[in-house]
Amino acid sequence: MKKLIIGILLIYCFKSSAQIRSNGEIVNSPDTIIYGIDSSYEPYEFVDEDGNAAGFNVELIRAISAELGKEVVILPDSWKNTRKALEQTGIVNVAAYFKSAERGSVVSFSQPISLVYYSIFSRSDKIPIEDLFTLAGKRVAIQEYTIVDDYFLQLAFLDTANIKRYSSEFEAIEAVIAGEADCAITSYMSTNYKMNLSDIDEIQSSSDPVFISEYSFVVNKKDSALLDSLNWGLRLVKASGEYDRIYQKWLLPEKSWWVQYKQYFILSLALILAGLALVLSYILMLKRQVRKKTLRIKQEVESRRGKEKELGESEFLRRKVESFSSVMIIEQNLNHKIIKAPKLFHSLLEYSDGELIDTTITELMEADFASSDLKLKTALLNCEFNFLDSEIEFITKSQRKVWMECSTSILFNDNRKPIGFLQFMLDVTPLKQSNLSLKDMNAELANFMYKTSHDVRGPIANILGLASIGKMTATNNDILQYFTLVEQSTQKLEHIFNDFKEVSFILNNEIRITTFDLKELICELLESIFFNKGKDIKMAKVKVQINLPSNFISTDKALLKKLIFHLVENAFEHNSYYDTSFTITVSKKSDQFYQLLFEDDGVGIPEEIHDKVFDVFFKGKRMDVNIGMGLYISKKVMNRLGGELKLRNSLPNQGTVIEALLPVKQLGPLIYN
Repeated sequence: MKKLIIGILLIYCFKSSAQIRSNGEIVNSPDTIIYGIDSSYEPYEFVDEDGNAAGFNVELIRAISAELGKEVVILPDSWKNTRKALEQTGIVNVAAYFKSAERGSVVSFSQPISLVYYSIFSRSDKIPIEDLFTLAGKRVAIQEYTIVDDYFLQLAFLDTANIKRYSSEFEAIEAVIAGEADCAITSYMSTNYKMNLSDIDEIQSSSDPVFISEYSFVVNKKDSALLDSLNWGLRLVKASGEYDRIYQKWLLPEKSWWVQYKQYFILSLALILAGLALVLSYILMLKRQVRKKTLRIKQEVESRRGKEKELGESEFLRRKVESFSSVMIIEQNLNHKIIKAPKLFHSLLEYSDGELIDTTITELMEADFASSDLKLKTALLNCEFNFLDSEIEFITKSQRKVWMECSTSILFNDNRKPIGFLQFMLDVTPLKQSNLSLKDMNAELANFMYKTSHDVRGPIANILGLASIGKMTATNNDILQYFTLVEQSTQKLEHIFNDFKEVSFILNNEIRITTFDLKELICELLESIFFNKGKDIKMAKVKVQINLPSNFISTDKALLKKLIFHLVENAFEHNSYYDTSFTITVSKKSDQFYQLLFEDDGVGIPEEIHDKVFDVFFKGKRMDVNIGMGLYISKKVMNRLGGELKLRNSLPNQGTVIEALLPVKQLGPLIYN
């Protein structure tokens, strides 16, 4: 009766359009959502210290109600009573449930509003309980009438007598602290929220997520119209961006920079102002002298730089000419007609000596190469370059293809006036044909690897499914262990074929240059890796430094993503996710290459195996499902991108530094994905 009176008072406080009969019964109105909440399930739904309903679910249902033009009434109670109010008495017409087939027979689920991860929490001073199989014989605390309660009824190897049920997750956690239970299975976000809020350090998460459940709004089976309204309102809230704001506020809370570093900032500012006051007068005194000397130095540097550039280009051209064992020099006029050409050039193109004189050289080329040659010569005439290198495909008299490496420069008269072009050519046809043949072989091999890995996925999935069913139905411990071993071996086989498929993708897919935000890509990958491992990246010592004029670079985004993923995952899989300091630094090493450094202070790599770390199937001392292809795949990615990957430095217990040199590409189309 007391709870009923509280519910009635809350209805009046919210000024809902719901009707209340004389006997206290709440009557649903088409324009009213009566939402029942668990009064102690932070951060999703709860009653705060001021007695107000708050949390992610509460703000979201209010936003949906506003979009639908409905009033909303919040009724807080214990979770047990809230479920009864929806399923039995009808006092509540909307609540938030975790999705399961059993509950689906009683209520109807909206589109998911979030995912919730459940983990095993145990005392920090006890041996951690790492998975469900070690729960046998343990006292397990859970919240009653929750998805966890439903889940444990399906686990035959657990004694239900050892399951202790409490009215809230926090009471279950308190039972573990008090020693009434060995562990608790609660939602990861809710438990950590309460631990941070109450400064609890006696409890730790001792496992990866044991299962993941969809969180949805629910209505009674007969309220299909209300369910449709909720789904439509949720879609509107997501489209407006309000959902992202609410999600960020409750499920990704971050302290502001000012709150975290206010004291340090004020102290630093005071020290900086004091230092500035001391050096300002000295700086002003030196400024004029520095300006004069700097101007004189700049003039001298520019003069020397110009001379060094001319000498360097001349030396480069001289060495290129000397390096050709069978160089051919072809002179042309400004109309691209051949003035002079050696016998070897005529012979390679199957013409008699002198027959090509006065022939336009582009007529001997394949169409695309002819167009490129004309553009190259135009650039030379515009004084953009002193000489340019290219590769040209010629068509012989018998329509056979001949490839030549070519270096083109301007031909001047004695007065330094352009009168034509000078092209140094070298026949590279045998090498080109070998490269094309090798490329075809690589393509066939990559295609075979892809098809093979694809074809075995079906049988592997079947084996994993059968093993899972066997584990669920087996009652004999030995048989259960056999099914577990079968599942582990099959998962390893699946991992092998997935890696083969990834290598096939790297070798076979066409390079696609796009322009994108590199820092955004790295941060997304870091969050994804930690999320997939059930780790909190906010607790990690990770740093990203982009020492470039802009965060935007141009390269193949998909391949670069694979490179960074495997290098980051490799670093943390060999070290602690929270104790290891890890830094990614990006800078410009030269005009041709970006430098990406991946540094950690972890266990390091013994010197005797430095030359093996990029070998296929080499995995050091790791004994998990991985097969040692992470660094091998990274090496293949850099080869595909035309770069270089190397182990720069690593010593036992002193960390590791891996360096990737990524070619600087011309800007591609601005594709943000």
